[in-house]
Amino acid sequence: MNHVATELHGSTNPALPSALSHGTSIAQAGTSVSSGRAAMNLRSAEEIAAIERSGVVVAAALEAAEAAVVAGVSTAELDALVRATIVAHGAEPSFLGYPHAAGGPAFPASSCISVNNEVVHGIPGVRVLNAGDVVKIDVGARFAGWCADAAVTVRVPANTNHALDAHAADALVISNATIDAFIADAWQTLHVGISAMQPGMRWSEVAGRMQRFAVSRGHGMVDGWHGHGVGRSVHEAPQAPSTVSAGLREYRDFTLLPGMVLAIEPIVVMGAQGVIDDSGCLIPVPVSVAADRWTVAVAPGLVAAHVEHTIAVTRSGPRILTRRTGVRAGIALNDCNGGSSRLLG
Repeated sequence: MNHVATELHGSTNPALPSALSHGTSIAQAGTSVSSGRAAMNLRSAEEIAAIERSGVVVAAALEAAEAAVVAGVSTAELDALVRATIVAHGAEPSFLGYPHAAGGPAFPASSCISVNNEVVHGIPGVRVLNAGDVVKIDVGARFAGWCADAAVTVRVPANTNHALDAHAADALVISNATIDAFIADAWQTLHVGISAMQPGMRWSEVAGRMQRFAVSRGHGMVDGWHGHGVGRSVHEAPQAPSTVSAGLREYRDFTLLPGMVLAIEPIVVMGAQGVIDDSGCLIPVPVSVAADRWTVAVAPGLVAAHVEHTIAVTRSGPRILTRRTGVRAGIALNDCNGGSSRLLG
């Protein structure tokens, strides 16, 4: 689940929260560091191992849900499977009852399930999936007091090309191969970022690498719903956007240190060519929020992919704590820093 940004794109409000700022010294793992505006934790090896145990639960829930993504299943049925899997592992869903940032209703489900042009935070319900739909499943779990968070994007299996939202006036026919290539690009965007998560790297450089890759593949990206720290809570400092904005560079950038644990979650959009301005900041794809006050979507006719892993920064580099294995026959796996990405749906 994304952390809702506390800044508008390009904001330069100095009162906005910041994570680690320039000049902060390295602290020991198991402690916290602060820039004076927000503190974040540096986790010990034992704490990272505990978060990874929660990551195992998240991975299991995602694998169960992904295996059940077929035409005719409802998003509520997928959510029930996610919840049952989490509970069967002795954990609890960390999204269920999550408070709304602006005082709206608490999130009513165990997973966020968003379809086609829906981006994130879709509320599972009676909607039935059709062949060819592009489905985002976002899961968080708390096990023994520690949280992890991850998301996948999957195409509902189809033998022929399919019109997304076929009942809509602006229905868009996209080939299965094109959708699969797009989902692969989203995963590669994430792994470009993961591979850059070395101690001493500035977060703005990690985000810059992700946005440059996505734009080079002809895609746009969404800003305003960000990656974040993970630990005792599913959302902790700092915010870790997948795009570069003036606000990130000026007030909220931070340096990666061993012991940081972050959920990284780029949102990539097919059908909207991304643009990076002369300052290196991405011009994001516009979004809207539904009447339920949770579901975020891009314009009809566009298709979004949302992928996510929980990552620990170690002295030897990044470590994926929500690793999965492939669950569908014929899936090719791209091994990247210990994690697997689906390349073929």
